[in-house]
Amino acid sequence: MRRRRPVVWCVLAGALWLLVGIPAASENSPLPDLNNLDVQLEHNPIGPGEELRITTLVESPEMSGLLVQVRGSLPPHFHKLTREVVYMLRGAGVLQLGAERIPIKAGAVVRIPAGTVHTFTNTGETPAVFFVVTAPRWDEQDRFTVKD
Repeated sequence: MRRRRPVVWCVLAGALWLLVGIPAASENSPLPDLNNLDVQLEHNPIGPGEELRITTLVESPEMSGLLVQVRGSLPPHFHKLTREVVYMLRGAGVLQLGAERIPIKAGAVVRIPAGTVHTFTNTGETPAVFFVVTAPRWDEQDRFTVKD
């Protein structure tokens, strides 16, 4: 698994570049250390009663890099403006994109276009963990829940 991470980082870096370009750090908002997302996860664990935890790691007006932890299921939803590239760090589950149900596990990379209804159901015993790159910047107001 460790040997594949450089390839995944190349994929994610490419996704960042294609979506919005690599954000630059400034003196006022330095980028966190993203060389080891496990360290970021240790500093931002999901709480015992939480079903979902979203931690912003990188943010600019054009994009966000989020650490997302899911204990159970996300409600079906879509984003009118937001595009996502999702990398599953830990766990396993079923990702639903529109009518398609896709079993995924750690190491999966998925692109979710704006307007696509999607959801995730964790099938493991521990929280599933994702690194998600959004463009434009993550905005909870652009998350619209739909009925099954």
